[in-house]
Amino acid sequence: MIEIQHLNKFFGSRQVLFDINLKLMPGRCNLVIGQSGSGKTVLMKTMVGLLSPDSGNVLFDGRNFVKGNNSELLTSIRREIGMVFQGGALFDSLSVIENVMFPMDMFTQKSRAEKIRRAKDCLQRVDLKGAENLSPAELSGGMRKRVAIARAIAVEPKYLFCDEPNSGLDPRTSELIDNLISEITKEYGITTVINTHDMNSVLKIGDTVNFIYEGKLWWEGTGHTIMESDNPEIIHFMEASELTKRLLHNHRNKHQA
Repeated sequence: MIEIQHLNKFFGSRQVLFDINLKLMPGRCNLVIGQSGSGKTVLMKTMVGLLSPDSGNVLFDGRNFVKGNNSELLTSIRREIGMVFQGGALFDSLSVIENVMFPMDMFTQKSRAEKIRRAKDCLQRVDLKGAENLSPAELSGGMRKRVAIARAIAVEPKYLFCDEPNSGLDPRTSELIDNLISEITKEYGITTVINTHDMNSVLKIGDTVNFIYEGKLWWEGTGHTIMESDNPEIIHFMEASELTKRLLHNHRNKHQA
């Protein structure tokens, strides 16, 4: 579990996060949603220690790396984190299997044979068996995201952070990536945190949904209950997607009939 307590963040005199309190549970896809500039990316960067909060706490299973500026604890926790970056962020100079092995090279003492075996297992888990020796330039966008997921789970993380994992993908591929992340989360009991503005992801895999608006936690619920919200900011956010707008309209008509 990851727990955020009274988190505040400033850039100079401008406050971008306001007293955020969150509990993000294992075995669930914990989605953080909001418009561009709402503060969700700053929140994620603060959670993984890339930014320091001005006040508040970040606890990973009760371990608070903020308190006392504990860099040793932060390093230890980072070894338990997998990251799926927007765009995949693969190394173009490395082959697919070398990309997946990279975090094991950084954070484990495994032998090369053990790393290769683990990397192949992860690639098979994301349906990329046989792609080991390809270069990232030879991969489609969806394949690059799957390699990024394989790399993220290579070190058997307790926590998985995904920043806009569906960005730039077609709807069918986006659905495949959503399903894969959800399956892996439940299969391994990972605490997964996903930053997204994709309402399809919210409705499909949103075990918990946290809506950030102007740096504040504005609403908490699930992908199933978000349609019930009468919060005007959430409705405005959902109506930005034509598909969700139609679903919302149909949902209202159904319940008014």
